[in-house]
Amino acid sequence: MSVSVDGAFIYFTIPLFGGINITQTTVSSFLVLVIFSIACIVLGRKLTKRPGKAQVLLEKGISMMQNMVVSTMGAHNVHWTPFILTIFVSSVGGSLIGLTGFLRSSTADLSCTLTWAVMVSVIIWYNNIKNNGFVGWLKGFTEPVVVMTPMNLVSEVAQPFSMAFRHFGNVAGGGVITTILYTAFSALSALVLNLIASSGWAVGIVLIVVGVALFVLGMKKHRMLVDILGILSFGLGLFGILQGMGVLSNVPVLALGIPAIISVYFDVFSGFVQAYVFSLLTMVYIAGSCPEPEPEQ
Repeated sequence: MSVSVDGAFIYFTIPLFGGINITQTTVSSFLVLVIFSIACIVLGRKLTKRPGKAQVLLEKGISMMQNMVVSTMGAHNVHWTPFILTIFVSSVGGSLIGLTGFLRSSTADLSCTLTWAVMVSVIIWYNNIKNNGFVGWLKGFTEPVVVMTPMNLVSEVAQPFSMAFRHFGNVAGGGVITTILYTAFSALSALVLNLIASSGWAVGIVLIVVGVALFVLGMKKHRMLVDILGILSFGLGLFGILQGMGVLSNVPVLALGIPAIISVYFDVFSGFVQAYVFSLLTMVYIAGSCPEPEPEQ
């Protein structure tokens, strides 16, 4: 996944309300919505008492989310499970869609994560007003003492921004790091291949022979690192010769596979972690505004 520091590309503008921009983020978010909607229809269409593998996985996932909501928010808040699950899958899908290479991760756009965070804050404010009344909600900013009111107000406003920037920063930062590393390795590869090509065939042939020898040795000794060095040496020698012959030019050998490996962390692992953290914070904040009702006397 690559992320531009200039923001999401604007495909076109709908001439309504002063202009509505349809950006990469808009398209990615819509596709995630369509994909999960279709998945819900397909998976929920033929539920049986004797579930198949797909239904077992579906029920297990929903059960795990429900248990997480109950353990974090309390059993009286179990009805928030669909909302929390929607936040989680939207976040995961929004991050993973960047792996396509031509779509931008929606979570790499601050407007997306900030919208989610503001929505959560509005829900919290609504529940606080519902439970305590509007005057009671305002009085909450003066606790424990009146002089804390400015700090409480700042904390209330900072909460959605903190949630949004945490999620956005991790996803967007990972994409930028991936792009920088790919560019650096591509430049290094061009430098090395040009050096090999300018040295004649001898250096390339030596690298190929050394590469084959290292690969065979690594296979015998079961040493993965030696195998990788062998493949790298063979590739440098082969592409160096081909570049010297003019068959191939500026193939980034040293960058092959590196973006994919880095994406396993920044796009897959980090995407799931950020989705979990955002969902967990959502549960904690909403649970604070939805306390367990007092037992009737």
